Amino acid sequence: MKLVRSEEEFAQLREYFARGYLLDDVTMVMALFRTDPEVIKRILPPPLEPAPNPTANVYVAEFHKTNFGPPYNEAALFLSAQYKGELGNYCMSMPVTEDNAMWGGRERYGFPKKIAEIIQVKRKGNVATGTCIRRGHTIFKLTVKLAGPFTEEIPSTPNYLVKAFPSATGEGFDSPPLLIQQHNEINWGEREIGQGTLEIGESNFDPLHEIPVLEVLMAGYTTNMQIWMKPGKILTQLDKKQYLPYSAIKEDWL
Repeated sequence: MKLVRSEEEFAQLREYFARGYLLDDVTMVMALFRTDPEVIKRILPPPLEPAPNPTANVYVAEFHKTNFGPPYNEAALFLSAQYKGELGNYCMSMPVTEDNAMWGGRERYGFPKKIAEIIQVKRKGNVATGTCIRRGHTIFKLTVKLAGPFTEEIPSTPNYLVKAFPSATGEGFDSPPLLIQQHNEINWGEREIGQGTLEIGESNFDPLHEIPVLEVLMAGYTTNMQIWMKPGKILTQLDKKQYLPYSAIKEDWL
């Protein structure tokens, strides 16, 4: 009976995903940029703290193959952050084009995923572009004029997320929010580097324009990329009242 599954079926599922979730044959355009350290300090939920360098990164990607469902496209914005001295990235936004990817990343890890109308990567000659449009607003527009291959190692750092579900009563959360740490294993594929420009559009639904793009430090494009999303780890519980102001990023506000 498919409406009620057995423990044996769940065991098979756990075995199948033992290595994690696979995102394969990925095409991605990405940028690292410098932003205002006071903005990062204001919008990071405690106990996360700003990293020494006030940076953020954006990507727009097409995931052509997965091990959990149909292909889909995704964009994201992360802020540099640290927890007890361990550097990582705090996810502020992650629009996607497919509901299976949305609930999976949101309910399991706490990624702030929402459905977007258009997320796409295009390349014409030596120019690669990534665009994300949500609720009629262009959230991200990233353009990279490619200059050549990029062969340097890219350090792997964890993602920091907050997993929190609103209370059925409409007041706060049912249980304390959880600070989650999650790692990815990445094969970067065929990479190219270039000069990038990034526009973060203004939207009441996704007010990410409040994070200023002061300088694009690095931009690039990759194909044949492979990402293994590893299981997450609970670091600590957060105070429900203290986290509430920071939870607005997961909802649409008029």
